[in-house]
Amino acid sequence: MPSLIVKLYSVIFKYQQKHLLQSLIETPESTKPNPFGITSRTNESIAASNPSFSDGVATKDIHVDPFSSLSLRIFLPDTAVTASLSSTYQVPNYGGYSPAAGKSHRKLPVMLQFHGGGFVSGSNESVGNDAFCRRIAKLCDVIVVAVGYRLAPETKYPGAFEDGFKVLNWLAKQANLAVCGRLGAQSHIFDSFGASMVEPWLAAHGDTSRCVLLGVSSGANIADYVAREAVEAREAIGST
Repeated sequence: MPSLIVKLYSVIFKYQQKHLLQSLIETPESTKPNPFGITSRTNESIAASNPSFSDGVATKDIHVDPFSSLSLRIFLPDTAVTASLSSTYQVPNYGGYSPAAGKSHRKLPVMLQFHGGGFVSGSNESVGNDAFCRRIAKLCDVIVVAVGYRLAPETKYPGAFEDGFKVLNWLAKQANLAVCGRLGAQSHIFDSFGASMVEPWLAAHGDTSRCVLLGVSSGANIADYVAREAVEAREAIGST
């Protein structure tokens, strides 16, 4: 049973988000068509990514869809690089930390994280969300993939939900491409977005067979939707 303080905070938060949404709707700029969308507000404090390990976690930002602002921030704990075995598997070089070529690396579970904010605010790059994901990556020993889904009202419903499922599909493609790399397939593989696909950190360290969805507030709604869609898609394939 939530305490009185939690209930009061919830009411205040909902009021603030409703006021923010109303203000955005009434702003002339927000009424213009914006298919690209935005993933953060100008008043949001943003934490810069650091692909070299800092405080036990390396981070990088990637843009996975050239047709929208959908982006990801990957959090890799340094525990992923403490053990490696000899192998012929190689991954492309990358800025910052780059998995050593010719070695097989320790695999970690992957967690897709969806931030809160009532669908109209928040960011996967915000100071608060960055600190939260860093803590999760270290305490749970997982690779956290924080999803920068498109915000309303610039992106109408169900844009944020579609972004969540698109990232899950992208993650599945990463698993397939990692297998292609181990089999010695051509390294320059192109996906449906027309961009080179192999993400070195995930290819070397990600175990997508152990994937967890985590969401806060509105992000929990997206996580629930993505999980249900994944189950329905799997059942549809099994029934054909």
